[in-house]
Amino acid sequence: MAAATQSPWRWPGSAPGADATLPFWRREPGRVQWLVIAAVSLAAMFGLWWFATREGGWISPLFMPPPLEVWEAFVRLWSRPYLGSSLGEHIAASLRIVAGGWLLAGAIGVPLGIAMGWWKRVRWIAFPVFQILRPVPPLAWIPLAILWLGIGNSARIFVVFIAAIVPWVLNSMQAVYSIDNILIRAAKTLGASDRQILTRVVCRTALPTLVAGARIALGNAWTTLVAAELLAATAGLGYIALNASRTLEVGILLVAMAIIGLLGALFSIGMHLLTRWVAPWAKAGAAS
Repeated sequence: MAAATQSPWRWPGSAPGADATLPFWRREPGRVQWLVIAAVSLAAMFGLWWFATREGGWISPLFMPPPLEVWEAFVRLWSRPYLGSSLGEHIAASLRIVAGGWLLAGAIGVPLGIAMGWWKRVRWIAFPVFQILRPVPPLAWIPLAILWLGIGNSARIFVVFIAAIVPWVLNSMQAVYSIDNILIRAAKTLGASDRQILTRVVCRTALPTLVAGARIALGNAWTTLVAAELLAATAGLGYIALNASRTLEVGILLVAMAIIGLLGALFSIGMHLLTRWVAPWAKAGAAS
């Protein structure tokens, strides 16, 4: 039988084992290729941005300033206080709100989700409640947050908590509920108690999914930041963005948005690395 025809060339640094018979745009890129593609993509974006916003370009600087003006806005934010706080203080204020709501949601959501996945009666009671709460957007809770908690940090943390609690609970429940019954029966055969099966077999096996739920919850919490800082905040990245939109400081607004996006990406990478650290056996699944 004739050997399969292979492509006569391959990009340097392509992923080992990649199918060379596929066109290069359908292959899984290697690390070097990915960096090259990302660099070219970013360069094309900034080039198009500069071309569209140059003097006499398609877009007025009032609505979209050119890249150099945005960089100058970043330097201004970095070098002197804005709205009474430095850029570091604004970032720290936002991180406190997001971390507070996310950790509180995890402290409640993980045990509750595990209980819902392990005990049927808990699932029968609690699951319908979360099915009702899941479609309600976090912004819809803002009036209640103001009514219950006022306009301080507690209300902002509560809005972030609402955004994070549902992923924590549902992913934790699914992580436990989807454990293969063969593992549970094997542990029972060896004489393990229900508590030992839950802590040493089920929770350890479900660990990658639990961390994935934490990553989704953190993403939800971070994307709710601007909405949370609608509640009379005096510092924070969302506060910067909202104030800049009112005063038509589009450069400052874009800097705040870029920092929010960059920090969100770093959080996602950090959670991915955490998955590889606490559950190295799930490395392949965590990469998806």
